[in-house]
Formats: sequence, C-alpha cells, structure tokens
Amino acid sequence: MIIRLKHVIATLVIIITQTAFAQTKTISGLVTDQAGIPLGGVTVIVSGTTNGTSTDFDGNYTIDNVKATDKLDFTYIGMVAQTITVGAKTTINVTLQEDAQALDEVVIVGYGSKKKSLVTGAISSIDSKDIKSTSGQRVEQVLQGRTSGVTVSSSSGAPGSGAKIRIRGAGSSGNSDPLYIVDGMKTSSIVDIAPGDIANLEILKDAASAAIYGTEGANGVVIITTKRGKQGGLKVGFNSQLAIQTVKTNMELMNAEQFVQYMNEAGQANVALNGYDTDWIDETFNNALMFRNDVNLSGATEKLSYYMSASNLNQDGIVGKGNSSFERSTFRANIKADITDWLEAGVNATYSITDKNGIQENSDTRGVIQNMLIIDPLTPVTYSNGQVPQSVYDRATDNGVPVLTANNGSVYGYPSYSTGEVINPVAFANDINKTITDTDQFLGSAYLKFNLFEGFNFTSRFGYENGKTEVRNNVIPYYVSSEAANTKYTTSQTKYETKKWLWENFATYTKAFNDHNFTLLAGYSAEETRFETVLSRNGSVDIDQFTGFDLDLPGYTVEVKDILPAPDNMVSMYGRLSYDFAGKYLFETSIRRDKSDKFPEANRAGTFPAFSAGWVLSKEDFWKEDSKLNYAKLRASWGQNGSRSNLIGNADKTYVIRAINGVGINYEGATGAQISGYSNPNLVWETSEQLDFGADFRAFENRLNFSVDYYKKTTKDAIVNNGGLITPGSAGFQSNEFNAGTIENKGWEFELGYGDTTSGGFRYDFNANLSTLKNEVTEILFVPEGASIIGAGAQQNPDGVTRFTEGQPSWYFYGYKTDGIDTATGEVIKVDTNGDNIVNNADKVKVGSPHPDVLFGGNIALGYKAFDFNLQFQGTIGNDIFATYHQPSRPITNKPVHFYNERWTQPGDVATFPGAANVIDSYDTDLMVEDGSYMRIKQIQVGYTLPKKIAERLKINNLRIYVSLDDYFTFTDYKGLDPEIGNFSYNSIGVDRGFYPTAAKTVFGLSLDF
Repeated sequence: MIIRLKHVIATLVIIITQTAFAQTKTISGLVTDQAGIPLGGVTVIVSGTTNGTSTDFDGNYTIDNVKATDKLDFTYIGMVAQTITVGAKTTINVTLQEDAQALDEVVIVGYGSKKKSLVTGAISSIDSKDIKSTSGQRVEQVLQGRTSGVTVSSSSGAPGSGAKIRIRGAGSSGNSDPLYIVDGMKTSSIVDIAPGDIANLEILKDAASAAIYGTEGANGVVIITTKRGKQGGLKVGFNSQLAIQTVKTNMELMNAEQFVQYMNEAGQANVALNGYDTDWIDETFNNALMFRNDVNLSGATEKLSYYMSASNLNQDGIVGKGNSSFERSTFRANIKADITDWLEAGVNATYSITDKNGIQENSDTRGVIQNMLIIDPLTPVTYSNGQVPQSVYDRATDNGVPVLTANNGSVYGYPSYSTGEVINPVAFANDINKTITDTDQFLGSAYLKFNLFEGFNFTSRFGYENGKTEVRNNVIPYYVSSEAANTKYTTSQTKYETKKWLWENFATYTKAFNDHNFTLLAGYSAEETRFETVLSRNGSVDIDQFTGFDLDLPGYTVEVKDILPAPDNMVSMYGRLSYDFAGKYLFETSIRRDKSDKFPEANRAGTFPAFSAGWVLSKEDFWKEDSKLNYAKLRASWGQNGSRSNLIGNADKTYVIRAINGVGINYEGATGAQISGYSNPNLVWETSEQLDFGADFRAFENRLNFSVDYYKKTTKDAIVNNGGLITPGSAGFQSNEFNAGTIENKGWEFELGYGDTTSGGFRYDFNANLSTLKNEVTEILFVPEGASIIGAGAQQNPDGVTRFTEGQPSWYFYGYKTDGIDTATGEVIKVDTNGDNIVNNADKVKVGSPHPDVLFGGNIALGYKAFDFNLQFQGTIGNDIFATYHQPSRPITNKPVHFYNERWTQPGDVATFPGAANVIDSYDTDLMVEDGSYMRIKQIQVGYTLPKKIAERLKINNLRIYVSLDDYFTFTDYKGLDPEIGNFSYNSIGVDRGFYPTAAKTVFGLSLDF
C-alpha cells in the first residue's frame, strides 16, 4: 500500500512538473554591455524557432509564448552571442561581452569574402547602417562623400540622370567608370538598384583587390550585396518619402537696367528699357515634388531564407516639371536554400521599369539652361493680352507655323533683342522639345554551391542581364529666327537592346594546420554581351498632315540608319592564393587571363597579375596588451588591371557601307559605296598598373579607427574610341579606336572614425575622409612630338576647350592666359606665352584643370534615446570650371552680374573684367575659368523612433519618422549655378555648358517595420 502511494505521488509530481514546463509565459529583461550601458537593437530569439524580438533604445525587451524548457539566444554585432535556458525565470538580464573576432567584420572581395583584418588591399566598406540613414534615391548618392579616393559627380541634376563615379581619379582618356558587381553578377549600370535593397557596399580601390576581375578592374570595382532574409519570423518593412525640390544657387544675372547700360556701352544703342525685367533664373526653375515608396518582405527558417521587395520613385524636375521627370519601379526577389548539408542554391533577381522625360541640356547653343543664362531680361515669359508684337505673328505667318503658346493660351515671349539660336527657355522646356526614354531592365543570377568536403566548395553561377530601351524625341513647329526654327513636326526614334550572359565556375579550398592558413581559389568564366540597335529612324510631317508623333503614321518622311555589328565575347581563367600565419603575416597573389574579341586577333588575350602583403604588428609578442593602440596593420600591394570599356569593337575591321543615315550613297547618279573607317590592327589592351602602401589602426578600445594609403596608378596604352581625333582631314575617313598614351594618378588617402556611447546613453559617431590627387599625362601616342589631342569643342574656341597633352593633366582647359585689363582701353591683355611678340592661337596654353587636388567628405551621427541626428558633407579643393555657355557670335546676350559689377568703364579703371565692348574677346581666356572648389552639406537629418513599449501596443516592431535637408547648403566661390558640375563625356569634365543643377530637397520620411 505504501509502495503504491509513493508511486501515485511520484506520478502526480511528474505530471505537475511537465504541465508547468509545458505552459508558456512572458520573459522580459535588460541587455547591457560590460560597462553597464544598455544595448538597443539586440536580437532575442527562442532557439530553433522564429519567435523573436529586439531590445529597445533603453536595452529592454519582452518576448511572449516562451516555455520553461526553451533557450533564448542573444546576438548583437560586435558582441559574443549568449544562449540562456529559461527554466522558472520570468526576468532574464544579460551582459554581453565584446567579441574581438567580431570586430574583424567580413568584407566582400572578388569571388569570396574575408575578415577585414586579413585584407591586404585597399578596400572601403559602407554597411546597411550607413545606407539606412541616407535619404538618397540612387546608389551613387549613397557613396558620395563616405569614403576616401572616390569621387561622385552628377552627370546632370535632371531627374533620372546618373552620376560619374571615379575611383582614384580618371584613369583613362575615355570611359573611367568602375566595374559594378551586384550579387556576383557584372552589370553595366546600377541605376535600377533601389538603395533600400542594399545590405552593404565594398569599393575595391587598388589593383591587388581588383585584379581578380582582370580586364574590367582598371577603374576600380564597386561590389553591391543585396539583403537576405533573417530568422525571426516574417518581417515586413515599409519606407516612404515625400520631398519638395527647389533650386539653391547664388548665381545672379544682369537685370534689365544693368543689361541696357551694358549693351549701350558695348555699342548696341538700340537696346532700351521696354517695361519688362525678367529674372530668368526664377522663371525657369520651379518647385517640384518627389515621392518614393518601398515595401519588403523577408524571413528565414533553418533551411530557407527569402527577401522580396518593391520600390517606386516618382520625381518631377525643377525645370520643365513633368517634361523633365523620372519614374522608376523596381521589383526584387532573393532566395537561398540549403537543399542538403552539402548543397546550397540561390536566386537573386531584379526587374525595373523606368520612364524618363528630359529636356535639352549640356549644349552651349541649344540647351534650356544655356538659353536661360543668355536671353535678354527685356523679354517676358509670356505677353499680356494685347501686347504681343506684330513681328511675332508675322514670323509665324510668313513661315507657316503657329505662334508659341503656353497651356493657358498666352503667347510665349520671343527674344526682344537676343538673336540667333536664343529661345525663351520656359517655352523650350515646357512645350518645344521633349525627349522620352522608356527602359525595361532585368538582372538575375542563380547559383549552386557544393560543399563537397571539409574546406572545399565549388560554385557554379549563371547570370543574365537584359535591357530594352526606346528613346523618342519630339519637336513641335515654331519659328523664332532662321537659326531657331522648326517648320514641321519632327520626331526621332531609337530602340536598342542589351543582352548579356555570364557563366562562372570557381572552386575554393581552405586549409589550416598549426598557425598556417591557406585559401586557394581557381575559376573559369565565359560571357557574351550583345548591344543591338533594333531601330534607329527619324522623320517629319507637314503641319496640316500631323496626327501624332508616330513614324508609322501616314505622311512622315522617314530615314533609317544602318547599324554595324559589334561583337563582344570574353573567356577568362583566374586564380588566387591567400595565406596568413597566425593572422599576423599576410600574403596574397592572384592572376587572371582574359580573351576578348573586342580586340584585334593578334592582341585578344591579356594577363593581369597582382601581389599584396600585410603585417599585423599588434599580434607580435612585443606589442603591449594594455596599449591604447589596439590594432595595427601595415600592407602593400602591386597589380595590373585592364580595361575594355572604351571599345565599341571592330577596331581591326573595315566595313563597306552603301547607305548613310538610311539614304543610299549616290555618285553622280550611280549607286556607290564607301568604307566605314580605317582599321587599327595594332590596338592593344589598356592596362592599369598600381602600387599601394597602406596602414590600418584601431585605438582606445576600438573606438578610434584610422587608415592611410599612398597610391600610384599608371594607365598605359589608354584607349580613345574617337579615331577622328588623330585622323587628318585629308584622309577622307576617320580611324577606329586607338591607344592614346599613358596617364598617371597618385595621391594619399586618409579615413578617420571615432564612435562611442556614454554612460548616460548618448551615442556619437564621427567619420571623415580626405584624399589627394595628382593627374598627369606622361606619354602621348600617334601625334607629333609636342602636339596635343584636341578634346571638347565650344563656340568660343574652335581649337577645343580641353586638350590631352604630355606633361599636363588629362583633358585640361585650353585657352589664353590674361594679364589684366588694359586701363586705357578696357581690352583684355592676352599673354604672349611663346615670346614671338604676336598673340595668336600658338599662345594658347593650359588655363585650368578639372581634376581636384583634394577630395573630402564626412559624417556626424548623434543619438539620444529615441532621437537621432545625421549630418553628411562632401567637397573638393583645387578643381576648375570652364564656363562655355557664352555665345561669341551673338553680341546681345545676358551675362552673370559680376561681368557688370567688375567691368572696366573708363580710362584709368583697374578692373577684373573688360569693358562691355571687349567682353567677347574674353570668352576663350582664363577669365572664363573659375575655382570650382566647394563644400556641400549633403544631408542634415533629424529622426525620431517610437519607443518600444508604444510600438508593441500598436503591434509593430519599429516606427521611425524623420525630416532631412539634402543638398541644401553649398559653400563655394564659383559664380555659376552649381559647382558640383556634371559631365556627359570623358573630355568635358568641368565644362559648364549650362548645367542642370542638383536640386535641394526637403525630405519627409517614414520607416515602418512589422
């Protein structure tokens, strides 16, 4: 009986215990670091489940549905993870310890990743935290000012326009864009990548880092890794922005009174006040709205992770409103699956649709901004009723075209005094000319990764890119002058398609014994790119037959262009050996051999080696453990990279063509033919050779980070694809691509950062970078000794405003030097530089350089409890800007007000600018060259994150609202519209033809996570 009773009691105890442990409960607690400072953002998850949460800004957390038998995992970047069994506890407080290994974050390198402490090359990283704080709409804006040695300048401030990224200067006489890698796939552009999808960015700056990419790494490499799903249940994120855009400029033009006086002094006695005084800068620019909305879904189990997103950006322009607008919709899906213990598979894909409307720009004769800068202020935007001059109607009637009218029926103002190509810029932007660009872009890759045995894996990855673009340009009939007229409805249409596939197979083997660590990479890849112009045509139709801008409609006279084929195939073999001894002595070598059919048959293959080494001093026995300097590493590298980005292809081929622009060649009634150009079978690879010495330091318990690099980058056999630059006019036809010479870039790079959190919870993080740059052409080919290659043209300088000359910066500014203004006559004194007592074209020399001597940037991030503050700045020192929007053939044009304020007016005046009668003689001199140095506050942002307790009541994980002023404040002596001058061509950097400025934005944003 007693035995039976004991058995019953034991059974009851077991049942009660099991019942108690099977019940769920709520666990809460506080997570701090070793100093007792609360840690916000710590991930707390029930082991082996998707049930999780994160700590709030005060380090507190609450997690429901937890059983006594469960274990809680606490993880935080830079800290050692902890796992704690729940048991009977309902409150669990945790102190996380710093993880020395975690401080060595992993960076992505070519075909792999490695700890930053083991990196021997020059690599800069931008992580998701930095990206999340930016309110930029493009990937390039994320890079701007955040890392040393990287220049990002807008090609235009127009919506949808890209930016030019230069890593350690312009290393080529042509295209100097870096190679872009997105999730392992090479891509021609990153315009379609939504910043919100990016997990981290790596910039490979030196040759040793980029050499694994061989022929495409000469200008550096930008590696983008997009986001992946993480364990913790389904997560939903939503981000929204509303921005008000406006122009912020200190530029002033002459007003009506100043203009009349100036023109009268210039001998234009007929110019007189007429009751109009138009501020064309105010009238041409307008406020515009921009909207951006992103949504993403993500999650993961032990075997599967997923991330899906959709993003929409809709932006009107500050000129022309909807006529210079941009809309982009992007869709992304990233999936990774662990199919077995030895097989991993993944798919990364993005699809985007863009619709861009653009105005005419970057022209010193027919651009909207250029017209805005030179049209006289005596012209109204529109005429009042009854005040339209009869001459306006007469011009329309005599030429059979309608008058130019705005949407409200008002007649646009025709230039009162300005002549030639000058058009009312508001009419030009809003009604006369419209360019529409529609693009569909797909980029995707799929891979299989086989973990065949310990330390060995093999990856096979196939990528595919397909882009379809259609460009249409529509012009309505109008007649302002014989030079500014269009008497029919005209349109052009171009359709082109880019297809690219890339198949890569590479194996990695890692082996360690004792303190020796080896990683060996070997791979093979093949790729094919096809750029095909599907259709290129233009046409016009009489006004009375016009029914729409469609070349397939009746009445159009159409011309179709012939397109020559352009093959682009490449096969590659590559390998890399990485070695370190106890993480102390580091060595890496790589080699790649590429074979591309863009080159002539005899020169198709190129080999690109690289070597690098490092020494981690802080791991030596002599290093004191209590040293304030926690980490120190010295590194050096040398390597070679190639470039084929400047090649169209067919350099060694000459084609026979029978039509030009769709019209058959006719010689006095007989059908004829001609050659496409002269072949160049001697074309060789453009090769960039780079030497780099660097050092990395961490101090004060890793709060301070500092790195320094010295580099020398030499680009040999630089390729220019415009053979007409070296072909004499007597040749009849121009040459194909050619090797122009050697360019050298060298300089220093510095990066400094300091961050900490005080005992009171105040967070701060300061980062700054600075780099120097000296650019020089050290050799020039295919021209006589002492001669130059002529670069960008301009109306005021038929000899070109830029030149490529040995001993000078690449594509420097070319013109006359001046020695003041003649106090007796008000004329420009041009310097006789060659001493022959005659001032002519032979005296033109370098008058400026577009390359900055110093680039700098930085970021200040502050936070306290729920509030955060970010300030980002960026700028240049020592670069010049050449204003070429002035029209020497049109004497009655407006000018910046400093031409008036600083002019000579009478004998004896000591002036900066000539008298009004002599100003045209200054257009090809250094008086048009200004210092382009500037500092721009890229962002001032204040944010507030909803406290965790309130968020939980609202059933959300996180809610942050912010307001940001982007590109709002600029400090510069440049008197033009925008010192952050863009460029559309490699030989026009710093040439201001009437640049569409970058808009200042007031951004209101919201980030919401479920």
